Amino acid sequence: MAPADLYLETIDFRRYLENESCSECGFSSCVKFIEAVRSGDREPLECSFISRNKTYALEAFRQIKDLWPEVPLLTHPRPAFAGLIELNGPAPESLVLVSGNNEYTEQVIMTVLGTTVCPFFVLFTDTDGNTVDMAMVYRTMTAERIHKALNETGLYEKACAREMIIPGIAHRIKDDIEKLTGWRVRVGPVCAAELPLFLSEIWVPPEAD
Repeated sequence: MAPADLYLETIDFRRYLENESCSECGFSSCVKFIEAVRSGDREPLECSFISRNKTYALEAFRQIKDLWPEVPLLTHPRPAFAGLIELNGPAPESLVLVSGNNEYTEQVIMTVLGTTVCPFFVLFTDTDGNTVDMAMVYRTMTAERIHKALNETGLYEKACAREMIIPGIAHRIKDDIEKLTGWRVRVGPVCAAELPLFLSEIWVPPEAD
């Protein structure tokens, strides 16, 4: 079966760089340097403008590419766990990450989250087993379903920060979620492997724990 598109090519690494024209790394552009990092020919530390956290986030990205499961191109929903995972002992102010309850989606998300000891509430909303992109097509990821999941899992009481991150593909329902729940909604990356960079300020590596 053909592999699914996990949207790796949607990641724009340049947005996470501090300087785009110094050429101190020996490359003529940041784009060429990042491509060398992605291929393993260069290390993130070779850029003097990348912060320690972002350096680890780039390393985590390479780990994720090697570790996450092979995901086939799906033609049918594959329902898995729907509910809340309290990862790394989240506190009331911890972020809530929202995704769908497709089996492969959950495997991918948990592989990504395995590269950090940062605490999160991870909410797998019931999307009838559809991946997030298909859930948007079939309208099985909605503000109403997320609101219901927040109620059923007790997150309205557990998460005092009232802030969630939704997948980039689900950006169209951001305003609906905010109106229905009263929470602040941040639109995350389209590709889950971008999360370490997107949240680099809190993405602490396991060995630092």
